Amino acid sequence: MSANNNNDDSTVFDDGLSICDEEQNNNQRRLLSTTARAAAHRQASEQYKCFTSLLLLLTLVISVIVATVRYYGVPRMTSSRNNNGGSWDMMGNGLKEKENELRLKQTLEYLIEVDASDPSTLAPEASMDSIFGQLEYTPQYQAALWISKYDKYRIWIPSTLDENEPLSGDYYPFLQRYSLAVLFFATGGEHHWLWKVNFLRGLHECAWLDKFAIQGYQNEFVFGVLCDGEPDLEEGEGEGGEDDVRRIVTGVSLPPMNNMWGTLPPEVRHLRHLKVFHIQHNPGVTGEIPFEYGWLKHLSALALINNNLSGKIPRTLAYLTKMQILRLEDNQFSGDTVNGDLDFLGEMKSLAKLTLDYNAKITGTIPDFISNLSKLQHLTLSNTNMYGTLPSSLSMLKDLKSLYLDDCAFEGSVDVISRMSNLTHVYLEDNMFNDTIDDTFFVDLENLVHLDISNCSWSGSVPGHLFNFSQLEVLDMSLNNLVGELPAEAISNVQESKLGFLSFHTNNITGPIPPSIGKLKNLSTLDLSSNEFSADIPSEIADLVDLDILFLGRNNFTGGPVPEWVRNLTQLTELSLKSASLTNEIPTWLGELTKLKLLDLGENKLTGTIPQSLGNLTQLMVLMLNKNDLKGELGLGQLEKLETLLIDENSLTGNTDAMCAHEITHFTADCFTGGSSVEIQCDCCTLCCFDENVTCNDSEWLGNHGGIWETGYNRVTWDFDDGFISPLLNYNYLQ
Repeated sequence: MSANNNNDDSTVFDDGLSICDEEQNNNQRRLLSTTARAAAHRQASEQYKCFTSLLLLLTLVISVIVATVRYYGVPRMTSSRNNNGGSWDMMGNGLKEKENELRLKQTLEYLIEVDASDPSTLAPEASMDSIFGQLEYTPQYQAALWISKYDKYRIWIPSTLDENEPLSGDYYPFLQRYSLAVLFFATGGEHHWLWKVNFLRGLHECAWLDKFAIQGYQNEFVFGVLCDGEPDLEEGEGEGGEDDVRRIVTGVSLPPMNNMWGTLPPEVRHLRHLKVFHIQHNPGVTGEIPFEYGWLKHLSALALINNNLSGKIPRTLAYLTKMQILRLEDNQFSGDTVNGDLDFLGEMKSLAKLTLDYNAKITGTIPDFISNLSKLQHLTLSNTNMYGTLPSSLSMLKDLKSLYLDDCAFEGSVDVISRMSNLTHVYLEDNMFNDTIDDTFFVDLENLVHLDISNCSWSGSVPGHLFNFSQLEVLDMSLNNLVGELPAEAISNVQESKLGFLSFHTNNITGPIPPSIGKLKNLSTLDLSSNEFSADIPSEIADLVDLDILFLGRNNFTGGPVPEWVRNLTQLTELSLKSASLTNEIPTWLGELTKLKLLDLGENKLTGTIPQSLGNLTQLMVLMLNKNDLKGELGLGQLEKLETLLIDENSLTGNTDAMCAHEITHFTADCFTGGSSVEIQCDCCTLCCFDENVTCNDSEWLGNHGGIWETGYNRVTWDFDDGFISPLLNYNYLQ
């Protein structure tokens, strides 16, 4: 140590504790001796504390190292892909790679031994992924690779050398996990699924689920893998105790609109306790239903809705004797009942719900075996290519409540339906029955809630007893050949009605609209347009304060100004009085009906100017004022949501610059430059007319042919001859 350091050390004792002062008295020397011993003791104590702290720190470091080795000794799965065709990258130091290779070998040997998958799908050869441009293994090999190497759950892998039966209950947990992994990879789970619902997490499969809140529903929905704790067990199963039973998968219900992409794998058959299998609203799911699904003998609900599945429905589904719900609507399935392609359905005697609608390649007549399905409550064959008369065997379905036969090619009589008194929902629209409606028509179907028989070429008249059905909410008899008057007496005798949707448009009904129509207090839609009604429009309609849609145009009313009582219908979103013999000026109070999305006053004799109070109708999407005697300027530039505007065959002047500031899909005005004079300047009109051309705008603009059961009888589009407009879209933002 240097001198400078000695000098520095001596300064420690400059406070009267100098060790070089020999003239201090004996007391001072004894004090110094005592102080030195105390200092030595303190130093030893400090050294002990330091040693203890160092020992603790060393123990902590060793613990961290051990934990790190254990953690990274098991390769971990990540969602990034490597360039060698592997499904997953591996993070870690590879300490267990040898073990993992043995696990993979054992997995592949077992899967081949028990025929869990086609051996060709378990080969490691890879193909090029057409989307990502990377090597891609088969879903089966990907699942085997994952479960053996990268699954943190490290499930026990069965051995083909084991003395037990290869498919015994001891091995089921492995097959269950493997099958679900195959489903994940086969339907694009790695790259396409929007919601993974915890698939392939290092948890038991029964935790591969998630909760979803769906708008309009109070309760949350659970999607993913479902384990209800009550599987249907075979002899010898469940001997592992209650915990094992709770870990048996009984349902797979994946989120709708999940961007699934691929085909349904046959390996799902190994989920032998499956009760529910739902894959819905995924157009990227193609191919056929594997015939092996017929081995899922406990399956009670199969819903493969609105995908892009094709081919014939496998006959092996007939083995599913517990099946209660079979929903295959909105796919590309094919089959001809005349050739027996659907005969297997007659053996599924537990069916309560069968839906095959929106499969255009399903054709033939309704087969007689339908009578075998005595438990059927819901039958939907809509929008298929089925045809012919309704068989008498249909009446054997005593429990049937809902019958959907619309948009097909059925014909003949509907007497068989008259004998099915438990029916609550009957949809027959858009067929060719060509039958006659009289006072006996469906008279015994008193439980009806919905009755839609529109566009079927019916003749006859409106039967009064339909208004006495206390549960009836929807009555649509539009687009037929009905004559006579509405049953005024029957309507006047109504004590309480649930009718919310009433449509008779496009018939030949005559006489006045009965004032008793105002007793149907729950009406939200009333469409009596395109008939031959006469006299005045009854003011009692003003009592229908919940009206949302009111169409009364194209009739032979006496005429007069826009009825003042319309002002009370503040909930209106659609008002059509086209060709209703209206006169005088457009009332300014129409601007108070601020919920209006459609206002049609076309083809009348309205005069004066367009009231600028209509500018308050900021929700307006369709405004039809054409074929009147209106004058002045258009204005109304503040109607930013307007998509259809008809003002032709008037005497309007000026320009439409304010209106042209917005994109308008249909805009017709008297702006033709080749006529005798240009009445209005319009740079954005889609059709320019002039007075001499009386056929310039002869398209049908009534727009009321909407509201069907598929949309809950809510307006989805206004269908015009020149196209359609949807109140659910703002087209200005789609340009």
